[in-house]
Amino acid sequence: MAKCPLRTLPLGVPLALASAGTLATLFTDNKKLHIACGIAWTALSLLHGWQHAGKMKKDLASAQAFLRTGVAPDGKRPDAYTMALARAQAHQAKEKA
Repeated sequence: MAKCPLRTLPLGVPLALASAGTLATLFTDNKKLHIACGIAWTALSLLHGWQHAGKMKKDLASAQAFLRTGVAPDGKRPDAYTMALARAQAHQAKEKA
């Protein structure tokens, strides 16, 4: 199955421009332009999050495996943020049980 071209679309510059446009139009009289920039920024942010969803799921799974086994995959310990997410998810699972 072919990959979706949106998965690899670079969004750094468009995100920066949309955020700068939103901030630049914040105190102007042209509120429609401010709203348009904000909508663009939101849409690009959502698309960017969708692009990284698979990697975030994989990182969280490796952090959970590290918490269970104490062995880091490939000898690389997960970063602190991912570890915190894994701990929170494990804590929520214990509370439900």
